[in-house]
Amino acid sequence: MIKHICAFFLLIQITSAQKFSFPIDTIDITGNFGEIRNRHFHQGIDFSTKGKEYYPVKSVDDGYVYRIKISKNGFGKCLYIHHPSGLLSVYAHLNAFSNKIQSLVNQYLIQNRINELDIILKKDSIQVQKNEIVGLSGNTGSSTGPHLHFEIRNELTEIPENPFFYFNINDTTKPAIQKIIFYNLIDTIHPKPLISNKPKYPDTIIVPSITGIAFAGYDKIYPNGNPNNIYKVQVFLDNQKIYQHRLKYISFDNTIYVEYFSEKINKQIFQKCFAPHLYPLYFYDTLVNKGRIILKDTNVHTLHLSFCDERNNCTDTTILIKTKQVKTFKNISIKQLMLCLQPIYIKNKYFEIQIPEKSIFNDIDAQLFYNAEKKSIQFTHSPLPLKFPATLKISHQLNQNEIHKTLLISAYRYYLPESYDKNFLTFNVKELSNYYLYTDKLSPKIKPLSFNKKKKAIIISPQQRNIYFHLSDNTSIKKYSVYINQQFCVSYYYESKKLLSVEIPQENISSDEYNIQIIATDIVDNTTQKSYKLIFK
Repeated sequence: MIKHICAFFLLIQITSAQKFSFPIDTIDITGNFGEIRNRHFHQGIDFSTKGKEYYPVKSVDDGYVYRIKISKNGFGKCLYIHHPSGLLSVYAHLNAFSNKIQSLVNQYLIQNRINELDIILKKDSIQVQKNEIVGLSGNTGSSTGPHLHFEIRNELTEIPENPFFYFNINDTTKPAIQKIIFYNLIDTIHPKPLISNKPKYPDTIIVPSITGIAFAGYDKIYPNGNPNNIYKVQVFLDNQKIYQHRLKYISFDNTIYVEYFSEKINKQIFQKCFAPHLYPLYFYDTLVNKGRIILKDTNVHTLHLSFCDERNNCTDTTILIKTKQVKTFKNISIKQLMLCLQPIYIKNKYFEIQIPEKSIFNDIDAQLFYNAEKKSIQFTHSPLPLKFPATLKISHQLNQNEIHKTLLISAYRYYLPESYDKNFLTFNVKELSNYYLYTDKLSPKIKPLSFNKKKKAIIISPQQRNIYFHLSDNTSIKKYSVYINQQFCVSYYYESKKLLSVEIPQENISSDEYNIQIIATDIVDNTTQKSYKLIFK
Protein backbone atom coordinates (compact mmCIF):
# COMPACT_ATOMS: atom_id res chain seq x y z
CA MET A 1 0.00 0.00 0.00
CA ILE A 2 2.84 2.42 0.86
CA LYS A 3 4.38 1.85 -2.58
CA HIS A 4 1.11 2.71 -4.33
CA ILE A 5 0.61 5.86 -2.27
CA CYS A 6 4.18 7.01 -2.94
CA ALA A 7 3.82 6.34 -6.66
CA PHE A 8 0.63 8.38 -6.92
CA PHE A 9 2.07 11.16 -4.76
CA LEU A 10 5.04 11.33 -7.11
CA LEU A 11 2.71 11.30 -10.11
CA ILE A 12 0.78 14.25 -8.70
CA GLN A 13 3.99 16.13 -7.93
CA ILE A 14 5.29 15.69 -11.48
CA THR A 15 2.05 16.99 -12.94
CA SER A 16 2.76 20.68 -13.26
CA ALA A 17 1.74 23.75 -15.19
CA GLN A 18 4.00 22.75 -18.09
CA LYS A 19 2.23 23.03 -21.44
CA PHE A 20 2.92 20.95 -24.54
CA SER A 21 2.41 21.82 -28.17
CA PHE A 22 -0.30 19.86 -29.96
CA PRO A 23 0.81 16.61 -31.63
CA ILE A 24 -1.29 17.26 -34.72
CA ASP A 25 -2.63 20.33 -36.51
CA THR A 26 -6.23 19.06 -36.71
CA ILE A 27 -7.16 19.97 -33.12
CA ASP A 28 -10.52 18.24 -32.98
CA ILE A 29 -10.84 16.02 -29.90
CA THR A 30 -13.27 13.18 -30.54
CA GLY A 31 -12.49 11.10 -27.46
CA ASN A 32 -11.28 12.34 -24.09
CA PHE A 33 -9.62 10.84 -21.04
CA GLY A 34 -11.85 8.57 -18.95
CA GLU A 35 -14.47 8.18 -21.65
CA ILE A 36 -16.58 5.04 -21.20
CA ARG A 37 -15.57 2.46 -23.80
CA ASN A 38 -16.40 -1.18 -24.33
CA ARG A 39 -14.92 -2.99 -21.29
CA HIS A 40 -12.41 -0.22 -20.49
CA PHE A 41 -11.86 3.44 -19.75
CA HIS A 42 -10.30 5.46 -22.55
CA GLN A 43 -6.86 6.43 -21.25
CA GLY A 44 -5.88 9.18 -23.64
CA ILE A 45 -7.15 11.76 -26.12
CA ASP A 46 -8.30 10.96 -29.66
CA PHE A 47 -7.54 13.63 -32.25
CA SER A 48 -9.73 13.42 -35.34
CA THR A 49 -8.09 13.39 -38.76
CA LYS A 50 -11.41 13.90 -40.58
CA GLY A 51 -11.43 10.34 -41.91
CA LYS A 52 -8.04 10.79 -43.61
CA GLU A 53 -4.61 9.29 -42.98
CA TYR A 54 -0.98 10.43 -43.23
CA TYR A 55 -1.32 13.68 -41.29
CA PRO A 56 2.05 14.78 -39.82
CA VAL A 57 2.34 13.83 -36.14
CA LYS A 58 4.73 15.95 -34.06
CA SER A 59 6.54 15.54 -30.76
CA VAL A 60 4.84 17.65 -28.10
CA ASP A 61 8.19 18.55 -26.48
CA ASP A 62 11.92 17.92 -26.66
CA GLY A 63 12.99 14.41 -25.74
CA TYR A 64 14.17 11.08 -27.09
CA VAL A 65 12.44 8.02 -28.53
CA TYR A 66 12.04 5.66 -25.58
CA ARG A 67 10.05 2.79 -27.08
CA ILE A 68 8.78 1.61 -30.47
CA LYS A 69 6.05 -0.98 -30.78
CA ILE A 70 4.42 -2.53 -33.85
CA SER A 71 1.53 -4.98 -33.46
CA LYS A 72 -1.42 -6.06 -35.58
CA ASN A 73 -3.84 -5.13 -32.80
CA GLY A 74 -3.86 -2.73 -29.83
CA PHE A 75 -2.04 0.49 -30.67
CA GLY A 76 -0.75 -0.80 -34.02
CA LYS A 77 2.32 1.23 -34.93
CA CYS A 78 3.10 3.20 -31.77
CA LEU A 79 5.80 5.58 -30.58
CA TYR A 80 6.78 6.49 -27.01
CA ILE A 81 8.83 9.66 -26.40
CA HIS A 82 10.55 10.45 -23.09
CA HIS A 83 10.65 14.10 -22.03
CA PRO A 84 12.96 15.89 -19.52
CA SER A 85 9.95 16.56 -17.27
CA GLY A 86 9.74 12.85 -16.45
CA LEU A 87 6.72 12.27 -18.67
CA LEU A 88 6.18 9.94 -21.61
CA SER A 89 4.08 10.94 -24.61
CA VAL A 90 2.45 8.15 -26.63
CA TYR A 91 1.41 8.34 -30.30
CA ALA A 92 -0.73 5.39 -31.45
CA HIS A 93 -2.32 3.94 -34.62
CA LEU A 94 0.35 5.53 -36.83
CA ASN A 95 0.73 4.51 -40.47
CA ALA A 96 4.45 5.27 -40.50
CA PHE A 97 7.31 6.74 -38.50
CA SER A 98 9.57 9.60 -39.57
CA ASN A 99 12.48 8.66 -41.84
CA LYS A 100 15.14 8.51 -39.12
CA ILE A 101 12.91 6.33 -36.94
CA GLN A 102 11.59 4.20 -39.81
CA SER A 103 15.11 3.40 -41.08
CA LEU A 104 16.05 2.01 -37.66
CA VAL A 105 12.78 0.07 -37.47
CA ASN A 106 13.21 -1.45 -40.96
CA GLN A 107 16.78 -2.41 -40.19
CA TYR A 108 15.64 -4.24 -37.05
CA LEU A 109 12.69 -5.95 -38.79
CA ILE A 110 14.73 -7.14 -41.78
CA GLN A 111 17.67 -8.25 -39.67
CA ASN A 112 15.38 -10.37 -37.46
CA ARG A 113 12.93 -11.30 -40.24
CA ILE A 114 9.92 -10.19 -38.21
CA ASN A 115 7.04 -7.79 -38.80
CA GLU A 116 6.11 -6.95 -35.21
CA LEU A 117 8.35 -5.60 -32.47
CA ASP A 118 8.45 -4.02 -29.04
CA ILE A 119 11.82 -2.46 -28.26
CA ILE A 120 13.17 -0.09 -25.60
CA LEU A 121 15.84 2.21 -27.02
CA LYS A 122 18.96 3.45 -25.31
CA LYS A 123 18.69 6.94 -23.84
CA ASP A 124 19.20 9.68 -26.43
CA SER A 125 19.74 7.18 -29.28
CA ILE A 126 17.08 9.04 -31.30
CA GLN A 127 16.63 12.61 -30.07
CA VAL A 128 13.64 14.69 -31.14
CA GLN A 129 12.77 18.35 -30.76
CA LYS A 130 9.49 19.99 -29.90
CA ASN A 131 7.21 20.14 -32.99
CA GLU A 132 9.47 17.75 -34.92
CA ILE A 133 7.53 15.37 -37.16
CA VAL A 134 7.93 11.86 -35.72
CA GLY A 135 5.31 9.96 -37.72
CA LEU A 136 2.21 10.00 -39.88
CA SER A 137 -1.29 9.40 -38.56
CA GLY A 138 -3.15 6.28 -39.59
CA ASN A 139 -5.54 3.49 -38.74
CA THR A 140 -3.34 0.61 -37.56
CA GLY A 141 -3.99 -1.81 -34.70
CA SER A 142 -7.43 -2.00 -33.13
CA SER A 143 -8.42 1.41 -34.46
CA THR A 144 -11.96 1.67 -35.84
CA GLY A 145 -11.18 4.67 -38.06
CA PRO A 146 -8.34 7.08 -38.94
CA HIS A 147 -7.27 9.19 -35.94
CA LEU A 148 -4.37 9.85 -33.56
CA HIS A 149 -4.61 8.33 -30.09
CA PHE A 150 -2.40 10.36 -27.74
CA GLU A 151 -1.42 9.67 -24.13
CA ILE A 152 0.64 11.21 -21.36
CA ARG A 153 2.15 8.75 -18.87
CA ASN A 154 4.23 9.02 -15.76
CA GLU A 155 7.82 7.93 -16.40
CA LEU A 156 8.16 5.70 -13.34
CA THR A 157 4.72 4.10 -13.12
CA GLU A 158 3.63 4.45 -16.79
CA ILE A 159 0.17 5.27 -15.43
CA PRO A 160 -1.76 7.36 -17.99
CA GLU A 161 -2.65 10.90 -16.88
CA ASN A 162 -5.35 13.19 -18.24
CA PRO A 163 -3.56 14.97 -21.15
CA PHE A 164 -6.05 17.85 -21.12
CA PHE A 165 -4.07 19.63 -18.39
CA TYR A 166 -0.94 19.77 -20.57
CA PHE A 167 -2.50 21.73 -23.44
CA ASN A 168 -3.73 25.29 -23.75
CA ILE A 169 -7.37 24.64 -24.64
CA ASN A 170 -9.94 27.41 -24.46
CA ASP A 171 -13.00 25.60 -23.14
CA THR A 172 -15.98 27.64 -21.93
CA THR A 173 -18.71 25.05 -22.56
CA LYS A 174 -20.51 23.57 -19.55
CA PRO A 175 -21.28 19.83 -19.29
CA ALA A 176 -24.76 18.70 -20.32
CA ILE A 177 -26.75 16.27 -18.18
CA GLN A 178 -29.21 14.10 -20.12
CA LYS A 179 -30.76 12.06 -17.34
CA ILE A 180 -30.43 11.30 -13.61
CA ILE A 181 -31.65 8.03 -12.13
CA PHE A 182 -31.68 6.41 -8.69
CA TYR A 183 -30.72 2.88 -7.64
CA ASN A 184 -32.30 0.80 -4.90
CA LEU A 185 -29.26 -0.26 -2.83
CA ILE A 186 -31.03 -1.98 0.06
CA ASP A 187 -30.11 -5.28 -1.62
CA THR A 188 -26.35 -4.86 -2.14
CA ILE A 189 -26.09 -7.92 -4.40
CA HIS A 190 -28.74 -6.75 -6.85
CA PRO A 191 -28.48 -2.95 -7.23
CA LYS A 192 -31.67 -2.09 -9.06
CA PRO A 193 -31.97 1.02 -11.25
CA LEU A 194 -35.26 2.84 -10.81
CA ILE A 195 -36.24 4.09 -14.25
CA SER A 196 -39.01 6.64 -14.59
CA ASN A 197 -40.83 7.22 -17.88
CA LYS A 198 -42.02 10.62 -16.71
CA PRO A 199 -40.47 13.47 -18.72
CA LYS A 200 -40.03 15.59 -15.59
CA TYR A 201 -39.31 14.76 -11.96
CA PRO A 202 -41.80 15.89 -9.29
CA ASP A 203 -40.75 18.54 -6.77
CA THR A 204 -39.85 15.83 -4.26
CA ILE A 205 -38.74 12.36 -5.39
CA ILE A 206 -39.62 9.31 -3.31
CA VAL A 207 -36.58 7.03 -3.08
CA PRO A 208 -35.57 3.93 -1.08
CA SER A 209 -33.97 4.71 2.28
CA ILE A 210 -30.66 3.37 0.93
CA THR A 211 -30.19 4.68 -2.56
CA GLY A 212 -27.55 5.67 -5.08
CA ILE A 213 -27.51 8.10 -7.95
CA ALA A 214 -26.30 7.75 -11.53
CA PHE A 215 -26.26 10.09 -14.49
CA ALA A 216 -26.03 10.14 -18.26
CA GLY A 217 -24.31 13.19 -19.68
CA TYR A 218 -21.45 14.59 -21.71
CA ASP A 219 -19.08 17.52 -22.05
CA LYS A 220 -17.99 19.42 -25.16
CA ILE A 221 -14.85 21.47 -25.54
CA TYR A 222 -16.58 23.57 -28.19
CA PRO A 223 -20.35 24.12 -28.53
CA ASN A 224 -20.43 22.16 -31.80
CA GLY A 225 -17.73 19.71 -30.72
CA ASN A 226 -17.82 16.01 -30.05
CA PRO A 227 -19.62 14.84 -26.86
CA ASN A 228 -16.99 13.57 -24.39
CA ASN A 229 -17.02 12.39 -20.81
CA ILE A 230 -17.36 14.67 -17.78
CA TYR A 231 -14.18 15.16 -15.73
CA LYS A 232 -15.47 15.75 -12.18
CA VAL A 233 -18.70 14.89 -10.35
CA GLN A 234 -19.66 15.90 -6.80
CA VAL A 235 -22.68 14.86 -4.73
CA PHE A 236 -23.82 16.74 -1.61
CA LEU A 237 -26.49 15.46 0.80
CA ASP A 238 -27.87 18.29 2.95
CA ASN A 239 -24.74 20.37 2.22
CA GLN A 240 -22.35 17.55 3.18
CA LYS A 241 -20.17 16.24 0.38
CA ILE A 242 -20.59 12.48 0.21
CA TYR A 243 -19.06 11.76 -3.20
CA GLN A 244 -16.45 13.10 -5.62
CA HIS A 245 -14.49 11.55 -8.47
CA ARG A 246 -12.09 13.14 -10.94
CA LEU A 247 -10.85 11.44 -14.09
CA LYS A 248 -7.23 12.48 -13.54
CA TYR A 249 -5.35 9.19 -13.98
CA ILE A 250 -6.35 5.56 -14.47
CA SER A 251 -3.95 2.64 -14.03
CA PHE A 252 -4.04 -0.22 -16.53
CA ASP A 253 -4.89 -2.86 -13.93
CA ASN A 254 -8.03 -0.91 -13.01
CA THR A 255 -9.34 0.00 -16.45
CA ILE A 256 -11.80 -2.95 -16.19
CA TYR A 257 -13.40 -1.09 -13.27
CA VAL A 258 -15.54 0.57 -15.94
CA GLU A 259 -17.80 -2.52 -15.75
CA TYR A 260 -18.77 -1.52 -12.19
CA PHE A 261 -18.55 2.25 -12.59
CA SER A 262 -21.06 2.39 -15.44
CA GLU A 263 -24.10 0.56 -16.78
CA LYS A 264 -25.84 0.64 -20.14
CA ILE A 265 -29.61 1.00 -19.75
CA ASN A 266 -31.91 1.33 -22.77
CA LYS A 267 -28.91 2.15 -25.04
CA GLN A 268 -27.82 4.97 -22.70
CA ILE A 269 -24.66 4.82 -20.57
CA PHE A 270 -25.09 5.80 -16.92
CA GLN A 271 -22.18 6.50 -14.57
CA LYS A 272 -22.74 5.51 -10.96
CA CYS A 273 -21.97 7.91 -8.14
CA PHE A 274 -21.52 5.08 -5.67
CA ALA A 275 -18.90 2.35 -5.37
CA PRO A 276 -19.04 -1.46 -5.16
CA HIS A 277 -17.54 -3.45 -2.28
CA LEU A 278 -14.00 -3.13 -3.68
CA TYR A 279 -12.76 -0.17 -5.70
CA PRO A 280 -9.52 1.64 -6.67
CA LEU A 281 -8.79 3.93 -3.72
CA TYR A 282 -7.29 6.69 -5.87
CA PHE A 283 -10.39 6.85 -8.07
CA TYR A 284 -12.44 8.79 -5.52
CA ASP A 285 -11.59 12.00 -3.65
CA THR A 286 -14.64 11.70 -1.36
CA LEU A 287 -16.64 8.55 -0.71
CA VAL A 288 -18.87 8.60 2.38
CA ASN A 289 -20.69 5.27 2.84
CA LYS A 290 -19.28 4.33 -0.58
CA GLY A 291 -21.43 7.08 -2.07
CA ARG A 292 -24.65 5.52 -0.84
CA ILE A 293 -27.36 7.95 0.23
CA ILE A 294 -28.65 6.62 3.55
CA LEU A 295 -31.84 8.25 4.80
CA LYS A 296 -32.57 7.63 8.48
CA ASP A 297 -35.91 9.45 8.58
CA THR A 298 -38.84 10.33 6.36
CA ASN A 299 -38.04 14.05 6.14
CA VAL A 300 -37.27 15.88 2.91
CA HIS A 301 -33.55 16.05 2.12
CA THR A 302 -31.61 18.16 -0.37
CA LEU A 303 -29.39 16.50 -2.92
CA HIS A 304 -27.02 18.81 -4.82
CA LEU A 305 -25.07 17.56 -7.84
CA SER A 306 -22.20 19.36 -9.54
CA PHE A 307 -20.71 18.31 -12.90
CA CYS A 308 -17.50 20.05 -14.00
CA ASP A 309 -14.99 19.82 -16.82
CA GLU A 310 -11.21 20.28 -16.64
CA ARG A 311 -11.55 24.07 -16.99
CA ASN A 312 -14.04 24.16 -14.09
CA ASN A 313 -17.07 24.91 -16.25
CA CYS A 314 -19.85 23.47 -14.09
CA THR A 315 -23.47 22.45 -14.36
CA ASP A 316 -25.29 22.19 -11.03
CA THR A 317 -28.64 20.72 -10.16
CA THR A 318 -30.59 20.32 -6.92
CA ILE A 319 -33.11 17.56 -6.19
CA LEU A 320 -35.38 17.13 -3.17
CA ILE A 321 -35.71 13.54 -1.99
CA LYS A 322 -37.44 11.63 0.80
CA THR A 323 -38.26 8.06 1.72
CA LYS A 324 -41.58 6.66 2.91
CA GLN A 325 -40.10 3.88 4.99
CA VAL A 326 -36.68 3.58 6.66
CA LYS A 327 -35.09 0.19 5.97
CA THR A 328 -31.69 -1.35 6.65
CA PHE A 329 -29.53 -3.41 4.31
CA LYS A 330 -31.19 -6.65 3.23
CA ASN A 331 -29.69 -9.93 4.43
CA ILE A 332 -28.80 -12.09 1.45
CA SER A 333 -28.84 -15.88 1.51
CA ILE A 334 -27.88 -17.26 -1.88
CA LYS A 335 -26.13 -20.57 -2.49
CA GLN A 336 -24.47 -19.43 -5.73
CA LEU A 337 -23.05 -16.21 -4.31
CA MET A 338 -19.51 -15.36 -5.50
CA LEU A 339 -17.78 -13.32 -2.78
CA CYS A 340 -15.20 -10.79 -3.89
CA LEU A 341 -13.11 -11.03 -0.69
CA GLN A 342 -12.73 -14.80 -0.85
CA PRO A 343 -11.07 -17.16 -3.34
CA ILE A 344 -13.71 -18.87 -5.46
CA TYR A 345 -13.29 -22.58 -6.17
CA ILE A 346 -15.68 -24.68 -8.26
CA LYS A 347 -15.06 -28.32 -9.14
CA ASN A 348 -17.04 -31.02 -10.91
CA LYS A 349 -16.25 -33.83 -13.35
CA TYR A 350 -16.39 -31.46 -16.35
CA PHE A 351 -14.27 -28.54 -15.18
CA GLU A 352 -12.46 -26.93 -12.28
CA ILE A 353 -11.90 -23.19 -11.76
CA GLN A 354 -9.92 -21.25 -9.17
CA ILE A 355 -10.54 -17.49 -8.98
CA PRO A 356 -8.18 -15.49 -6.71
CA GLU A 357 -9.64 -13.24 -4.04
CA LYS A 358 -10.32 -9.61 -5.05
CA SER A 359 -10.54 -10.57 -8.72
CA ILE A 360 -14.06 -9.14 -8.87
CA PHE A 361 -15.05 -5.82 -7.31
CA ASN A 362 -18.39 -6.86 -5.85
CA ASP A 363 -20.21 -9.94 -4.57
CA ILE A 364 -22.33 -11.38 -7.38
CA ASP A 365 -25.25 -13.76 -7.64
CA ALA A 366 -23.97 -16.12 -10.34
CA GLN A 367 -22.79 -19.62 -11.05
CA LEU A 368 -20.73 -21.55 -13.59
CA PHE A 369 -22.09 -24.88 -14.80
CA TYR A 370 -21.54 -27.34 -17.64
CA ASN A 371 -24.18 -27.41 -20.38
CA ALA A 372 -24.09 -30.93 -21.86
CA GLU A 373 -26.33 -30.00 -24.80
CA LYS A 374 -24.10 -27.11 -25.88
CA LYS A 375 -20.90 -28.82 -24.68
CA SER A 376 -19.83 -25.62 -23.02
CA ILE A 377 -19.41 -23.95 -19.64
CA GLN A 378 -22.18 -21.43 -18.99
CA PHE A 379 -21.95 -18.34 -16.78
CA THR A 380 -25.27 -17.05 -15.40
CA HIS A 381 -24.19 -13.42 -15.52
CA SER A 382 -23.07 -10.99 -18.19
CA PRO A 383 -19.35 -11.45 -19.05
CA LEU A 384 -17.22 -10.06 -16.22
CA PRO A 385 -13.53 -9.10 -16.53
CA LEU A 386 -11.21 -10.31 -13.78
CA LYS A 387 -8.53 -8.19 -12.15
CA PHE A 388 -6.42 -11.32 -11.61
CA PRO A 389 -6.47 -14.32 -13.98
CA ALA A 390 -8.36 -17.45 -12.96
CA THR A 391 -7.12 -21.00 -13.56
CA LEU A 392 -9.62 -23.05 -15.55
CA LYS A 393 -9.21 -26.81 -16.11
CA ILE A 394 -11.52 -28.48 -18.62
CA SER A 395 -11.85 -32.22 -19.13
CA HIS A 396 -11.20 -33.56 -22.62
CA GLN A 397 -11.04 -36.72 -24.73
CA LEU A 398 -8.66 -35.40 -27.37
CA ASN A 399 -5.73 -37.17 -28.93
CA GLN A 400 -2.25 -35.64 -28.96
CA ASN A 401 -2.61 -34.02 -32.39
CA GLU A 402 -5.99 -32.51 -31.49
CA ILE A 403 -4.67 -31.07 -28.22
CA HIS A 404 -2.11 -28.99 -30.11
CA LYS A 405 -4.87 -27.57 -32.32
CA THR A 406 -7.36 -26.84 -29.52
CA LEU A 407 -8.08 -23.51 -27.92
CA LEU A 408 -10.61 -22.07 -25.51
CA ILE A 409 -13.10 -19.51 -26.78
CA SER A 410 -14.67 -17.06 -24.32
CA ALA A 411 -16.86 -14.01 -24.78
CA TYR A 412 -13.86 -11.77 -25.50
CA ARG A 413 -10.87 -13.76 -26.71
CA TYR A 414 -9.09 -17.00 -27.56
CA TYR A 415 -6.89 -18.86 -25.08
CA LEU A 416 -4.19 -21.44 -25.73
CA PRO A 417 -3.62 -24.13 -23.07
CA GLU A 418 -1.00 -23.31 -20.45
CA SER A 419 -0.57 -27.05 -19.83
CA TYR A 420 -2.37 -30.33 -20.35
CA ASP A 421 -2.49 -33.99 -19.34
CA LYS A 422 -4.55 -36.94 -20.50
CA ASN A 423 -7.63 -35.70 -18.61
CA PHE A 424 -7.55 -31.89 -18.50
CA LEU A 425 -6.54 -28.81 -20.47
CA THR A 426 -5.50 -25.89 -18.26
CA PHE A 427 -6.06 -22.23 -19.19
CA ASN A 428 -5.50 -18.86 -17.49
CA VAL A 429 -8.62 -16.82 -18.20
CA LYS A 430 -9.08 -13.06 -17.77
CA GLU A 431 -12.87 -12.97 -17.56
CA LEU A 432 -15.83 -14.95 -16.33
CA SER A 433 -18.08 -15.84 -19.26
CA ASN A 434 -19.32 -18.76 -21.31
CA TYR A 435 -16.47 -21.01 -22.49
CA TYR A 436 -16.10 -23.82 -25.02
CA LEU A 437 -13.25 -25.78 -26.58
CA TYR A 438 -12.60 -25.50 -30.30
CA THR A 439 -10.23 -27.64 -32.36
CA ASP A 440 -8.95 -25.56 -35.27
CA LYS A 441 -7.79 -27.60 -38.27
CA LEU A 442 -8.24 -24.85 -40.86
CA SER A 443 -5.29 -22.93 -42.31
CA PRO A 444 -5.26 -19.18 -43.07
CA LYS A 445 -6.56 -17.96 -46.43
CA ILE A 446 -4.41 -15.75 -48.68
CA LYS A 447 -5.59 -13.96 -51.80
CA PRO A 448 -3.98 -11.09 -53.78
CA LEU A 449 -6.21 -8.06 -54.30
CA SER A 450 -4.85 -7.43 -57.81
CA PHE A 451 -4.39 -10.65 -59.78
CA ASN A 452 -4.38 -10.93 -63.56
CA LYS A 453 -5.96 -14.30 -64.35
CA LYS A 454 -4.95 -14.12 -68.02
CA LYS A 455 -1.25 -13.72 -67.24
CA LYS A 456 -1.53 -15.67 -63.98
CA ALA A 457 0.40 -12.96 -62.17
CA ILE A 458 0.19 -9.93 -59.92
CA ILE A 459 0.83 -6.91 -62.14
CA ILE A 460 1.81 -3.55 -60.63
CA SER A 461 3.62 -0.42 -61.77
CA PRO A 462 7.30 0.13 -60.85
CA GLN A 463 6.26 3.27 -58.91
CA GLN A 464 3.88 1.35 -56.63
CA ARG A 465 5.13 1.13 -53.05
CA ASN A 466 2.86 -1.61 -51.66
CA ILE A 467 1.19 -4.86 -52.64
CA TYR A 468 -2.01 -5.87 -50.85
CA PHE A 469 -3.39 -9.30 -49.97
CA HIS A 470 -6.54 -10.49 -48.24
CA LEU A 471 -5.39 -12.55 -45.25
CA SER A 472 -7.93 -14.21 -42.97
CA ASP A 473 -8.34 -17.06 -40.52
CA ASN A 474 -11.22 -18.57 -38.58
CA THR A 475 -9.37 -17.80 -35.33
CA SER A 476 -6.44 -15.36 -35.44
CA ILE A 477 -3.20 -14.81 -37.36
CA LYS A 478 -0.09 -15.28 -35.18
CA LYS A 479 2.70 -14.48 -37.63
CA TYR A 480 3.28 -13.78 -41.30
CA SER A 481 6.24 -13.19 -43.60
CA VAL A 482 6.70 -12.18 -47.23
CA TYR A 483 9.65 -12.72 -49.58
CA ILE A 484 10.32 -11.35 -53.05
CA ASN A 485 12.87 -13.54 -54.81
CA GLN A 486 13.76 -14.92 -51.35
CA GLN A 487 14.44 -11.43 -50.00
CA PHE A 488 12.50 -10.64 -46.80
CA CYS A 489 10.02 -7.76 -47.18
CA VAL A 490 8.60 -5.64 -44.37
CA SER A 491 4.83 -6.16 -44.10
CA TYR A 492 1.97 -5.04 -41.88
CA TYR A 493 -1.28 -6.87 -41.16
CA TYR A 494 -4.44 -4.82 -40.56
CA GLU A 495 -6.27 -7.43 -38.49
CA SER A 496 -9.66 -5.68 -38.43
CA LYS A 497 -9.59 -5.29 -42.24
CA LYS A 498 -8.02 -8.74 -42.89
CA LEU A 499 -5.55 -6.84 -45.07
CA LEU A 500 -1.84 -7.57 -45.50
CA SER A 501 0.24 -4.67 -46.83
CA VAL A 502 3.67 -5.56 -48.25
CA GLU A 503 6.35 -2.90 -48.72
CA ILE A 504 8.20 -3.27 -52.02
CA PRO A 505 11.98 -2.81 -51.58
CA GLN A 506 12.44 -0.17 -54.29
CA GLU A 507 16.22 -0.26 -54.26
CA ASN A 508 16.30 -3.89 -55.44
CA ILE A 509 13.78 -3.67 -58.25
CA SER A 510 15.90 -4.18 -61.37
CA SER A 511 13.96 -6.54 -63.62
CA ASP A 512 10.37 -6.95 -64.79
CA GLU A 513 9.48 -10.31 -63.28
CA TYR A 514 9.79 -11.66 -59.75
CA ASN A 515 8.40 -14.33 -57.45
CA ILE A 516 6.54 -13.31 -54.29
CA GLN A 517 5.98 -15.78 -51.45
CA ILE A 518 3.60 -15.29 -48.50
CA ILE A 519 3.64 -17.50 -45.40
CA ALA A 520 0.94 -17.09 -42.74
CA THR A 521 0.46 -19.02 -39.48
CA ASP A 522 -2.50 -18.93 -37.10
CA ILE A 523 -2.43 -19.21 -33.30
CA VAL A 524 -2.45 -23.04 -33.31
CA ASP A 525 0.26 -23.19 -35.99
CA ASN A 526 -1.85 -24.04 -39.02
CA THR A 527 0.23 -22.61 -41.87
CA THR A 528 -0.53 -21.52 -45.44
CA GLN A 529 2.16 -20.78 -48.02
CA LYS A 530 1.38 -19.15 -51.35
CA SER A 531 3.62 -18.10 -54.27
CA TYR A 532 2.74 -15.79 -57.15
CA LYS A 533 4.45 -14.39 -60.20
CA LEU A 534 5.00 -10.64 -59.76
CA ILE A 535 5.31 -8.45 -62.85
CA PHE A 536 6.32 -4.78 -62.80
CA LYS A 537 4.78 -3.09 -65.83
